[in-house]
Amino acid sequence: MPRVPKSTSPPVKPCDRSATPTSESADHIKPKMKPASTPNSPTKTARRWTSEELTQLFEHVSKHGTGMGTSGWAQAVPDRTANQAYQTWLQSLGPFLKKAIAAKK
Repeated sequence: MPRVPKSTSPPVKPCDRSATPTSESADHIKPKMKPASTPNSPTKTARRWTSEELTQLFEHVSKHGTGMGTSGWAQAVPDRTANQAYQTWLQSLGPFLKKAIAAKK
């Protein structure tokens, strides 16, 4: 014979799904999200490289080479970080020059 629980609490009813809130009434439930800010420089914005800056970078690399280390890249262009100068050379200026030289051959 099966055991019968001694609890006298009323049975639990299943959830009534027809009473779920609509999107109009659920607006007060949604969290308010702030736009993400960069932790390193929240006030600075990215800006495009000018032709003068690219020329300075080209002349600096022509004079010192690419193996100059972090301090060399930092001195390449004023108001640009070492990482900005290195990445611009690596991803933009260097490949452009290689393609231009290959096209002339």
